[in-house]
Amino acid sequence: MLVSHTLMVLLVSLMLIVVRQAEGYVAPQENRQTNAAYMASPYVSLESWVYTAFDSLSAQGYLQSAFFDLRPWTRLDCARLIEEAEDLTADQPVEPEIKATLRSLEQEFAPELARRSGAHNAEFQVESIYQRTTAITGRPLTDGYHFAETFVNNDGRPFGEGANLYSGLSLRATAGPFAVYAQGEIQRAASATVPSVEANTQIAVADFTPAGAAGPTSGFLRGCLLDANLSFAFANNQLTFGKQSLWWGPARSSTTLFSNNAEPITMLRYDRIRPVQLPGVLRLLGPIRAQFFVGRLSGAQFVHADHTTFGSSGRSLENQPWIHGEKITFTPTPNLQFGVSRTVVFSGKGAPFTTRTFLQSIFSTSTANEQSDPGDRRVAFDARYRIPGVRNCLTGYVDTFTEDEPFPLAYPRRSVWIAGFALRCFPGTTHLTIRAEGLHSPHRNEFPGYYYFNVHYLSGYTNQRQLIGSWIGREGQGEQLWTTWQSSPRSSVEVSGRSMNTSGEFLQGGSLRDITVAADLAIRPQWQLRLEEQSEWWRFPLLSPRQQRNAAFTVQLSYRPQGRTR
Repeated sequence: MLVSHTLMVLLVSLMLIVVRQAEGYVAPQENRQTNAAYMASPYVSLESWVYTAFDSLSAQGYLQSAFFDLRPWTRLDCARLIEEAEDLTADQPVEPEIKATLRSLEQEFAPELARRSGAHNAEFQVESIYQRTTAITGRPLTDGYHFAETFVNNDGRPFGEGANLYSGLSLRATAGPFAVYAQGEIQRAASATVPSVEANTQIAVADFTPAGAAGPTSGFLRGCLLDANLSFAFANNQLTFGKQSLWWGPARSSTTLFSNNAEPITMLRYDRIRPVQLPGVLRLLGPIRAQFFVGRLSGAQFVHADHTTFGSSGRSLENQPWIHGEKITFTPTPNLQFGVSRTVVFSGKGAPFTTRTFLQSIFSTSTANEQSDPGDRRVAFDARYRIPGVRNCLTGYVDTFTEDEPFPLAYPRRSVWIAGFALRCFPGTTHLTIRAEGLHSPHRNEFPGYYYFNVHYLSGYTNQRQLIGSWIGREGQGEQLWTTWQSSPRSSVEVSGRSMNTSGEFLQGGSLRDITVAADLAIRPQWQLRLEEQSEWWRFPLLSPRQQRNAAFTVQLSYRPQGRTR
């Protein structure tokens, strides 16, 4: 796989450059406490309003080094972006909305701005306390790996017909080169409907398993840690261990390779926090950021090893598969950004985790036998471009990945695609944004449901039985549209629609349509209220012979304390 090897060579080269820079950029021990390069910083939740705020600044040319396909960002990196936007707006007139956005971001990241100016990195902060309630009438869809999901990109939160309650708390702390972040919830999920015997039989046939794999669990009361991790920083690099969410793509509906559709994965992640440039002719690639992680999946029920299928429906394997991923993003011009990424599911039952199997999963291309199998490999490419002539109005982007092929652009008919645009210029108003995205997974001749599946790891590209990639699934196509009125940086009203159709060759196919109206309101500086109503119509013959309808109403009240303890 030439592209995979090239990606690894670039990563290794970048890491060597980083090491050399770190060796030449060693701050005196007495100055490290006030040097931002050696300060660890917690990551900002993917659900935060700040990403929308930074996106609006970037779309109008006031940010040139924001990597939207590599999220989440650290709080210190957000402070760096604020300083960049301030420099680009200092000597020119800007619209009142831009000034308001910058003021809100400056208030949010005031401690980090102070640290970049020489303050000590010492803080303990209760970040948010919230209560979310989702009431569902009618049967929702919960198994996106085989059919579809009513709620997507939701950190794998369980749900079912009835009342679903999520009581959450998030906090962060920093001390010099160390940072801690934790978000936990008490989750009370209603029970989801179990598929029929016939449906389970068809699922087993599609997955090549002795019994139908069970969908995500529901109908319980539990405490759950979502993002919970410890970070260590050195010379503008950060190592983070624990449960972490990633978003590797420029689209809003999903990403093809790594989203927060599933529960966060326990991993060790390296992140180049501050962009770096390669020497020589490679400087033409512009500022670069890179990430690398190794983690352990959970919830896998079946695996095929030594010519035998192990596992049973509804029970997780004792020896769960591992996963590693690499991503590099380049910014050759202020208007163009593109990235290449790769993930590999490897080891587990039948292939113990050793140095040999790990290196084999990174460098080997052999698939001759199970003992030399390098793992379940996927390669993705994404790009984001501000369209010439309408730079401040229109941004287009694309995200694509392929299974078991060298590079998706070389095999467009054998790759999953997400393409979309964001339009922001409308006469008489600067508050309105329209986004539209199309998703397509073309049929593969190998067998139906080829995407996100593997003949060795029969539970596929999932964590806790939920897709890690796009909600479009294993054999579907669809689209999503958002119309957003942004009245202030932290308040908006939005109407969105989603459509999905799956091929009749995979589990008899099916369709889904939903429409959502949501209001996100900053009712006080410390209080945030979100109201959301969604209506959905679906028909999957294996789940129900007739069209089904469900309605969901969500209310979330969040409190963000402003006082900080140091």
